[in-house]
Amino acid sequence: MLSEDLWERLNPPRFKTRAYEEDELPCPLDADIDSALAALTGQRQFETLARFTARHAVGMFGMYAVRMASLAVRVKEPEPLRRGMLAHCLAHYSCSGKFYWTPPGPCLIHRACRILELDPAEYFTDIPEMVPAYTRNAVAELLPPDGEEPDLGALLYVEGEDSGGFRFLKQPFTVDWSQMGLAEGD
Repeated sequence: MLSEDLWERLNPPRFKTRAYEEDELPCPLDADIDSALAALTGQRQFETLARFTARHAVGMFGMYAVRMASLAVRVKEPEPLRRGMLAHCLAHYSCSGKFYWTPPGPCLIHRACRILELDPAEYFTDIPEMVPAYTRNAVAELLPPDGEEPDLGALLYVEGEDSGGFRFLKQPFTVDWSQMGLAEGD
């Protein structure tokens, strides 16, 4: 089970998803989430972790999945992809599958698999048994049909680099008003 100290670190009072997204890769919160994921031994622990981090689990675990997709490509190892997918499952479960904001983790994990020349289906369908069936099934349904690639641009992400190497980078949201038939300021 998780230590009281680790529970506190996983429940910061003012968690900011965007700040975590932009933090160095890896960072101390990544290590804390790694420890929490490693402690999961069954469905009861999975449900407990999701329930007691619920106030920001979608942002924290969802962004962790994004970060692990970048880390996998950076270190050229597939293991972070499994942790990222498990974290995405925690995000999904913590809000009963009702995302108001859909974390882009699975799309970026899919793209990371393609970059590493791995079969994405393995990561979308080989979810541990500790994950409740409805979450396992929902994640499996996120796998794009054969040959299709997720549109990273539609998610406002691009493949790029930061000071540590490869990273999926979030792009600012902008609107080209001229393409919408409106002049800026109308």
